Amino acid sequence: MTTLTRPKRVLARRSVDGQLVLALVMIAGFVVIAVVGLFMQTQANTVNVADSLQPPSAEHLFGTDAQGRSVALRVAVGSGIAIVSATVAVLVGGALGLIVAIACGLGPRWLDAVLMRLADSVLAFPQLLLALAVTMALGTGLITANIGIIVTVVPVFARTLRAEALRSRNEPFVEAARTIGLSLPRIAVRHVTPYLSTTLIVQMAANFGNVVLILAGLSFIGVGAQPPTAEWGAMITDGLQNALTGQWWIGVAPGLALVLLVIAVNLLTDQLRHRFGARQRMS
Repeated sequence: MTTLTRPKRVLARRSVDGQLVLALVMIAGFVVIAVVGLFMQTQANTVNVADSLQPPSAEHLFGTDAQGRSVALRVAVGSGIAIVSATVAVLVGGALGLIVAIACGLGPRWLDAVLMRLADSVLAFPQLLLALAVTMALGTGLITANIGIIVTVVPVFARTLRAEALRSRNEPFVEAARTIGLSLPRIAVRHVTPYLSTTLIVQMAANFGNVVLILAGLSFIGVGAQPPTAEWGAMITDGLQNALTGQWWIGVAPGLALVLLVIAVNLLTDQLRHRFGARQRMS
């Protein structure tokens, strides 16, 4: 039996490592593209009517749009917008969700009940619709779209981390800290937060791709990034206006970049869950 199972385990381990390397390479590629786009924003927004609607070529890798702007440069700029916006949203949302979860885990029962009812009320709405409502209430734009997204992800983190926070209440290290008289804020920062860090990291990775999609969706319907900002969702909207006349590349390039980034993040999330889950089983 052992001689039959060992090759399977080796193959599974190699496939896991291969997926991790693929995910890291893809994400690193997007980061490099985003850095390049950071220094090419002026060129990406430069209008050149003489080169409008040029198909993909050696000069313009992904062609040009109706204003003669390079689609490749605008995709690169959009990569930076997507990565920075999603990173800010998951960091801020994760931090706020962590605070709520620790308050539920270490605080009184009534506080846990109140906070979770509020979280459940927010989770009752689809994330895209709630983000749309918040964005429209605050005014259209990329910053307000990010605020709307943060509002939707905070209860997701809070609900996920709450179970771990409640479990930490009965852990020996928390009981020992209480016995020696440590304050609740110190217990939360020095003991409970590291205890929840693994789950928090996995949840941040898991929500990253979803945030990218929501941001693109808000810009796609016109309440997120506004022209001439090179955001993927807004670019896809521009591409739809020219798709029927044969200029397919304007919307396909940002759409393909969006799909590849989400796939890369999902692959990384699966590997994080696998590796952290294996460590927890070993411990």
